Parts: sequence; C-alpha cells; structure tokens
Amino acid sequence: MHLLDFGAQTDKGAIRALNEDSILAVPPVFVVADGVGGSDGGEVASALVVEEFGELARRPVIDADGVREAIEKANTRVRALHGDQLHGASSTAVGAVGVMSEDEPYWVVFNIGDSRIYRLPALAPDDEPDRSRELVQISVDHSHVQELVDAGVITAEEAETHPDRNLVTRAVGGEETAEADFWMIPMVPGDRWLICSDGLLADLSLEAVQDRVRQPTSADETARDLIAMALRAAVSDNVSAIVIDVVGSSEHSDAVEPTTVQPHPGK
Repeated sequence: MHLLDFGAQTDKGAIRALNEDSILAVPPVFVVADGVGGSDGGEVASALVVEEFGELARRPVIDADGVREAIEKANTRVRALHGDQLHGASSTAVGAVGVMSEDEPYWVVFNIGDSRIYRLPALAPDDEPDRSRELVQISVDHSHVQELVDAGVITAEEAETHPDRNLVTRAVGGEETAEADFWMIPMVPGDRWLICSDGLLADLSLEAVQDRVRQPTSADETARDLIAMALRAAVSDNVSAIVIDVVGSSEHSDAVEPTTVQPHPGK
C-alpha cells in the first residue's frame, strides 16, 4: 500500500446552527457523509455512516466486500431510526478505501447521494511541471437535477442554481437496499484526491476549488484553505473536505500516522 498524506476538515457553515456532516479520515479509509432529515436526524444518520466505516478501518484486512458491507450495515441502522421519531433521516456517503488486489494497491471509490469525489491526476513523466491538471469528478450525483441534465432538460450550468438542486434520489437509509455506485481505481503516486459534501460547491465555483487544489501545498493546508474559502463566501450549507495525496511506496518512506479529525474553528 502506498503512503498517504491527508487533511480533513468540516464546518457548520456561515448560516446553519447544526453540522449534519460527518467525516472519517483513518488511512486507508476516507469518508464524507452529509445527513438529511431535519432536526437532529441528519446528524445522527451521517454519524452512523462514519461509525460503520470506522469499524471497517479497524479490520486487519480491508477489501471491496467490506466496503459494501459497511454501507449495508449503515443503511440498516439509519432505517432503524425511522421508528424513533426521526422519520426520513438519511445521509449521503462518498469515499475512497485503499485495498490490495492481486498484490497491487487500489482505491475502492463509492458514492450514494450528491456528495462528490474528485481526482487530480499525477503528472506524467513527460509532462511539463506547470501543466494545468484538471479535477476529474469520479462520483455520479444521485440527484433530481442530475436526472434533468441527463435527460437534456437543463444544462449542467442551470443545475447549479436550480431550486431543486438539493433533492437527492438515493441516500443511506432511503430505501431497504442502499444503491451505491462503486469503482476500482489504481492507487497512483502523485495523485491528489478531494472528497467533499455538496456544501463546498454551494457558493464556490469548481474553477476556484480546482485552482486551490492544484497548488503544491500539503493536503492538510489545502483542506483547511478550502473550508476557509467556503466560509468567506458565506456558505449556506455545512461544508466538509478531505484531501488525500498518494505519496509513494511504503518501502521507501516513513509511515504517515493517522490523525484525529477536528472540526474547523467556528463549528
């Protein structure tokens, strides 16, 4: 498994009184969950999602089946809340989990809902150092506006300001079975990954986020700056960001220790 440098931050935002986002950054497990459901239902739902992935992170061997199992367990636990005066509580879930497959390191990337994961590819050996790398969205939004975009009813630009842009069509706890999408992606040294709740792009353009992620600062500093940018833009939603750098082979470097994620000041 390659070494990973990372930073993870979350904040309730400029307007919300409660932070319903939950995040987990315990290598090789990285997850953002954005709770929905009103009252404290969303907060509880997202916490259950990261709790299940926290259990996964403690396993001696992590594989793709374990990722699916964590989502299924979280779905069952969130649905159980519906009988405890938290009817409608649910959560998005997006993340990347490092696994070994045929002796090679891979990411199991998954999402359900409209939280997102992006990849900033490593520079190829023949690339110029100042080449402008672009963020590539890996996840697919499970949202009403994305369905409208896919059907050609509205454009992607119109979706950004559509009144129904916050309506998700899939969520953990939404149905008996959680329909997540999955990808197996090689873990490549030099890649940078961004995992975020939809609040990050609620009041920031993708271009502004991309420009910041491209800068050669540490993953931790990048994550902190992204949250600070959102707060300066008076973000109306909760906002979370995890930035991961794939550093290189563990055979040639010191290990990166897991860190405890602390909310950004102002929570």
